[in-house]
Amino acid sequence: MKKLKKTLMIMLSLLMICEIKVVAHGGNITGWKDKNSSEIIEHDGKYYGYHNQDGTKHYHQVEWNEEKQRWEITKTAVYYDENFNITNTINDIKQEKIEVKYVESVDGDTAKFELNGEKITVRFLGIDTPETVHPTKGEEFYGKEASNFTKEILENAKKIEIEYDSNSSEKDKYERHLAWIWVDGILLQEKLIKNGLATTYMLQYNYKYAWILQEQEEKAKEEKIGIWSDKVENNNIGQENIDNQVNENNENKQNTYYMLIGVTVIILGLVAVILEKYNKKKKVK
Repeated sequence: MKKLKKTLMIMLSLLMICEIKVVAHGGNITGWKDKNSSEIIEHDGKYYGYHNQDGTKHYHQVEWNEEKQRWEITKTAVYYDENFNITNTINDIKQEKIEVKYVESVDGDTAKFELNGEKITVRFLGIDTPETVHPTKGEEFYGKEASNFTKEILENAKKIEIEYDSNSSEKDKYERHLAWIWVDGILLQEKLIKNGLATTYMLQYNYKYAWILQEQEEKAKEEKIGIWSDKVENNNIGQENIDNQVNENNENKQNTYYMLIGVTVIILGLVAVILEKYNKKKKVK
């Protein structure tokens, strides 16, 4: 019986550790349950909370959810110095860029380049432009404009560089390279978003320049530029809806996991009680 109890205690401890890890991985920042937490910092009318990941403190913009009574992350990671000045502006980040030669454009968010004598296809990281060559979707609103915009910029570029992101795989399932595109020192993804020719895409992994794209997208929406104009607003499925669906699915999976943990703990407890009663009866006999 003592061995059984010891085994159960070990199993319960492991379950508790697993639960703690899941909560941390789920993205909760320090002080997330306290509306007046001293760990939440107000700066320029916005609120920020932080993680300590791998010994590095990084902040997220957060908003208080009155209904759920918790702080919720609204933007990807932003790093600050000790005076709370943003340190991950384009000019401050240590960049590892690789110069490439332009070959041809495929569409607004994909192009071919020559890298070390090899021709590669690169899918622009962090954005999605309307389709022009999709086999089933056909040509979408502003697809041609986005494609022409990208083609013109790349054709007239004096220097093109690609930059891989440590939070992204190097290639996608189609063997296309995934990278940031720098044209004469300017981030091409940012220009496409700024001109209303692209939406943010798959930014839940804290990509390096995600926050830049998000801010530009918000401005483009407010100013109703390009794909955000009234004319095509109802015909465009924003990536925001897709991201919300992904987040909702992740939350549902996490809730299911917690429920399974709870049920497992209850079952183990009942088994322990039953075995203990059974052993007492044997002793009485």
